[in-house]
Amino acid sequence: MRLTLAQIETFYWISRLGSFHAAARQLNVTQPSVSGRIRELELELGTGLFDRSGGRARLTEAGRAIQTQAEQMLTLAREIHDEAGSGKLRGLLRLGVVETVAHLALPGLIGALKLRRPQLRVELAVDVGAALIRQLEERQLDVVISNDSTNVEGAISRALGQIDLAWVGPVGHRLAGQVLHPADLRDEAIFTQPAQSTIGRTIRAWFDTGREAPKSLSVCNSLSVISELVAAGLGFAVITPALLSPELAARVVRYAAEPPIEARTLSVAALRETWSEDVEFIAEFVAEAFQQGRSLR
Repeated sequence: MRLTLAQIETFYWISRLGSFHAAARQLNVTQPSVSGRIRELELELGTGLFDRSGGRARLTEAGRAIQTQAEQMLTLAREIHDEAGSGKLRGLLRLGVVETVAHLALPGLIGALKLRRPQLRVELAVDVGAALIRQLEERQLDVVISNDSTNVEGAISRALGQIDLAWVGPVGHRLAGQVLHPADLRDEAIFTQPAQSTIGRTIRAWFDTGREAPKSLSVCNSLSVISELVAAGLGFAVITPALLSPELAARVVRYAAEPPIEARTLSVAALRETWSEDVEFIAEFVAEAFQQGRSLR
């Protein structure tokens, strides 16, 4: 069998990026070269590796069967390379973060990565944690920073600390200064992220402890918009208080609650083949940014 590393690398990038064109751009070769390598590989293996219908290159069953081995071969090749062990990210980094991370750490992180790895291209995804973890599982992202469970097969995960969550409501509300119980908020307008998000699950579990359910529950993807709605006096929400700008913080009250709103673990997870010293740097940068904002403990 005469498989080449170029064929395996091309297979890897097509499976990762979803198209022959994107793989050609990543590898800095022509698309006909990419097609030729895959054609030779498929002939050598005697089976098709990609379903090219529908505008995307999707792995066939045979393609999925060799995906792990292909990644292992490339990992070994990188270890053999002269720069092996340098811990450098190269080419493209697909980074997913929850919105709290986007507000508190992302601008500084992108600037720091640009200085550290000038040639690195970063594609960003900002979403709720559950959606980001799913994309990591499907290998659509390389690194995810989330306060959702990051137990993903084929990935390495590291806890960064506990992220603060709390009920917030408008200044001047009749409940200001009181300890909130589920029955207190039953008739109040509640703003939340989608049900599968950390905040969505937290609010639902909190009301369940009192066998209550809010009569008005409005779903919004954006924590920034939710914060504005609370500051405008329109309802209550669970957020990370450090997310609030000084202007909003002056119009919002943080409430104690019974039962308390539990802190959540902020974690970084990366595909095993992506984990490197640069991912360690990302993790440390985000943890420090949150600690400076006093939202991580």
